[in-house]
Amino acid sequence: MVVRRFAALLSLVAALAATTARADTISLRADEWCPFNCAGTPAGYGVDVMVEIFAKAGHRVDYALAPWGRAQADCSTGRIAAVIGADPKENPDLVFPQEPIGRWDTTFVVRKGNAWRYDGPGSLPNVRLSGVIGYAYMDPVGAYVEANKGDRSRVDLIGSRHPLEQNLKKLLAGRIDATMDSRTVLDFKLGQMGLADQVEFAGSTRSDVVYIAFSPRHPKARDYARLLDDGIREMRASGRLRQILAGYGVQDWK
Repeated sequence: MVVRRFAALLSLVAALAATTARADTISLRADEWCPFNCAGTPAGYGVDVMVEIFAKAGHRVDYALAPWGRAQADCSTGRIAAVIGADPKENPDLVFPQEPIGRWDTTFVVRKGNAWRYDGPGSLPNVRLSGVIGYAYMDPVGAYVEANKGDRSRVDLIGSRHPLEQNLKKLLAGRIDATMDSRTVLDFKLGQMGLADQVEFAGSTRSDVVYIAFSPRHPKARDYARLLDDGIREMRASGRLRQILAGYGVQDWK
């Protein structure tokens, strides 16, 4: 009896050791882009989704904020495993799943009372515009930013862990005329900062999907992408995705 119990204990220890050996820690980075990924708790619905999916597979997600330009570079070179908020056109070298984690656009905000409105690229030289280093902006805005990023009187780009918060403060201080980000992110941040009554939305571009993407240097990148795809589909079918999104006031993008 003692021998059998000891053998069973050894089998259990071996099984636990094998599970531990298979468990991965996936480093996930981006600057604050709430509600996709946030600072502190809650971590953002995109992070919540990934953490839950990977935990079921026995893995741990190590999420932290980093300037977006650095996060992209580190993911490309393999220093980190994944980024959240990636666009295949902006980051063609990364490994993308089939399932996006939301939608994005380029939406403009101005101080309350400012009559300027976005009306195509010809309207952009009329304002001092702020943005974020390394961000993709929906064309034709992206092309304008790229052409004028060296002229801070037209486009003032910053890089930090909390870039939208800084740009909104610059806007209200009168240091810029307009700033831009995804409408979903602007809505969330303005509500969080209590600034919704101090700014006006000034137009938007078309929208597109956005992803969690993985490093091409990581040997399990394609496995992780498939795991994320399967997990999101399962969450959508079970209603769990809708439940997570509701906690952030966001609707399913499909």
